[in-house]
Amino acid sequence: MEKYDIVIVGAGLGGLLCGNILSREGLKVCLLEKNKMIGGCIQSFAKNKTIFNTGLNYTEGLGEGEVLNRYFKYFNIIDKLKLKRLDIEGFERISFSEDNNEYPFAQGYNNFIESLAEYFPKEKENLKIYIKDMKHVCNSFPFYTLNDSMDLSAIGLNKLQTNAYNYLSSITSNNKLNNILGGMNSLYAGVQAETPLYIHSLINYTFIKSAWRIIDGGSQLAARIADEIYKNGGIIRLSKKVVSFGGDKKVDYVDTEDGERIYAKKIISNIHPKVTLDIVDRNINKMAFKSRISSLENTIGMFSLYIVLKKKQFPYLNYNHHHFSKVNTWTTNYNEAYWPEHYMLYTPSNSNSDIWANGIIAITYMKYNEVKKWEDTYTENRSDEYLEFKQRKAEKLIDFIEVKFPRLREKIECYYTSTPLTYRDYTATPNGSAYGILKKQDNLLSTIITPRSRIENLYFTGQNLNMHGILGVSIGAALTCSEIIGRDYLFNKIKKA
Repeated sequence: MEKYDIVIVGAGLGGLLCGNILSREGLKVCLLEKNKMIGGCIQSFAKNKTIFNTGLNYTEGLGEGEVLNRYFKYFNIIDKLKLKRLDIEGFERISFSEDNNEYPFAQGYNNFIESLAEYFPKEKENLKIYIKDMKHVCNSFPFYTLNDSMDLSAIGLNKLQTNAYNYLSSITSNNKLNNILGGMNSLYAGVQAETPLYIHSLINYTFIKSAWRIIDGGSQLAARIADEIYKNGGIIRLSKKVVSFGGDKKVDYVDTEDGERIYAKKIISNIHPKVTLDIVDRNINKMAFKSRISSLENTIGMFSLYIVLKKKQFPYLNYNHHHFSKVNTWTTNYNEAYWPEHYMLYTPSNSNSDIWANGIIAITYMKYNEVKKWEDTYTENRSDEYLEFKQRKAEKLIDFIEVKFPRLREKIECYYTSTPLTYRDYTATPNGSAYGILKKQDNLLSTIITPRSRIENLYFTGQNLNMHGILGVSIGAALTCSEIIGRDYLFNKIKKA
């Protein structure tokens, strides 16, 4: 009977990074992935010779010496990625209906302040305070600064439990500026009354440092990480769906759908904690722990529109455009009658041209209730009614986009769509949640998932820990692996990379 040191369930980004870290330490590592492709949310796919990303729209902090650059150096992948830096003067453009301005998020802290101060000259000092406060919050996380060993108690609950919306309201009485600063909300699906400031800060502060696209799709990130795992002797097995975690008093094996039992000294789950605990054998499950995790609310899902463009019809945009129907960027609880109230639109970077785009991706919030009637069906096996529903939604979204980008329809060759059901099927995330467990400032400790579960030998990783996104999942993977190989030991290796 073959036994691995580490079995990792799910070859999304979190699982791949754990495989990278632990295999380089000489551990015998095996990753199990239910799909035919690795990558999870960082997969890309091709339609009509156009490459689209499923979840990795762009990433942050890859400039020399910046936080994600340092992690990627440690993972030995930074020099193997094709990267394009977004527009320094406005990597994000925030706009509202009935307002012709497009408010830029510039890269570089002084540049960011000066750019927005052109529109809000009386708010310059408040913008300085905003940047200073975000820096303070981010620098409270040692695995972000890489300056000290991790100690959550040193952060202080008051910093973590501050509400993002309330904070923004406190630094400026200008409602429009308040909402512009929250304009990247779709990167974390923030809820006005609940999302903590640290989520907003870690995303905004790091992107303002530097923002990047991966040229020709995010799948290359997964491929380069996998290359390192293979080089270190690790194994990745595809089409291996895990259906149970079992053992005697502790987890020491997983069973797969095709009847194989795979043993390991320790097991890491990169799938949603609720889904994980649902398939842990009852004799070793901790029912109170399972009940608590199952009760946690998840973030809203997304409707995604993938447009294949006619050749040389639409310019490549070296920025992301966030548009809102009204001055309210906290639109997760939308009214279905007025959907869509917002979208994030961008043109993926391709190696063929810096002038013309070959595709557009637009995403907007979608409640699970809108697709719940089809929840017992699965991708590529759904009814005509569902397909008609998606088409109606796509046409409504295109109508809304054409307000800012007139005559877009004339430039479309064809389009494809996905809903929270699509996301659920590929990532096993409950209700197709875009970012997993919703972090709530008034109940923070219960919504932050620790890497070490209450079940012996079972660990969690991925976007459901402290943070999501490429940076958040990278830090989360380091925290998970530090529970296995030692926190100070791993911390120092990353610092020295």
